[in-house]
Amino acid sequence: MTSESRAGSPEEEIFRDALHRTADALPPLPDLVPDAVREGERRRVRSRGLAVAGTFVAVTAVTLGLALLGPLLRQTPGTEPAAPAPGPSITRPTPAPSPDPTEPVTGMPIPAPSSPPTATPPPSSSPSSSFPLWSPPPSPPSTTPPAAHTAMPYPGATS
Repeated sequence: MTSESRAGSPEEEIFRDALHRTADALPPLPDLVPDAVREGERRRVRSRGLAVAGTFVAVTAVTLGLALLGPLLRQTPGTEPAAPAPGPSITRPTPAPSPDPTEPVTGMPIPAPSSPPTATPPPSSSPSSSFPLWSPPPSPPSTTPPAAHTAMPYPGATS
């Protein structure tokens, strides 16, 4: 076609007619859109799965690394472990124990007497009164015979 030919000229009509006759012999083109959409979804799913797996591997590696190497990184041979940071305490501080065993423990309820108090007898000078009320009773003497502590040869052994 020359530059002088115009739309609707006889040369253009012949050219268009030849193109249509050639294209009519070809089968229709397949629809590629569903395959392209399916392939795009697969790529998206694959990339998201790799991102999730990579994140899981990274977090697991950091966690295991800190669990295994954490004690080594925190403490060097010349230093002592650090004290915990001061902060609000959930528990109440316990008072120091009193040297007087008859003093009631703080924070514990004092039981109410079930009967009215009676007069106490005056202290006597008997041997049992020399022990305070809170001391444990004396242990009973050992009942094992002294012969049980001696070494005996094995049965059948000759001396």
